Amino acid sequence: LVPFKGMYYKLREGCSDWVRGNIYPVPNLSMPFLGVHLTRSIHGDVYIGPTSMPALGRENYGAFQGTEPVESFQILHRLIDLYVADNQSFRTLVHSEIQKFRKQHFLRAAQRLVPKITSQDMVRTSKSGIRPQLVHIKQKRLELDYVIEKTDTSIHVLNAISPAFTSSFEFAKFIVDQSQSPKIA
Repeated sequence: LVPFKGMYYKLREGCSDWVRGNIYPVPNLSMPFLGVHLTRSIHGDVYIGPTSMPALGRENYGAFQGTEPVESFQILHRLIDLYVADNQSFRTLVHSEIQKFRKQHFLRAAQRLVPKITSQDMVRTSKSGIRPQLVHIKQKRLELDYVIEKTDTSIHVLNAISPAFTSSFEFAKFIVDQSQSPKIA
């Protein structure tokens, strides 16, 4: 697993009425992550993000907070392997995500969805998240779909990359059906 950090901005007060639901971009199939989108919370706040920046630790929510030297070295090693192999346009992903440290680049991604958003409309927020991303070590690529492993007594859903899909009834039905089928190898 390689952790990726999602950081967000929030629409300032008075602008959240511009977004009445969640707004997602059309996915770029050559890139492994969805990209910046707008999410309305149950409290009416609208978050813009997330980024998909490699994190240096499983708990790396700050600049260096939550990092441990050995773990950070292992993560950097995996990231270098992915960067050199450049499967799934990994280099392009890294370069585009690094640019999101600059507010203007982040703003342009948000404006593709809601053109009237300005830099002043986006305020910093402490909201962030770490997403563990499964890496296929031998093929030096990110695993972009669920990996289901089954034993006689359990089913493991690995790389659950979509919280919305993982909580859907259709996915629950799929898992129940898996529990009634022979062992997955």
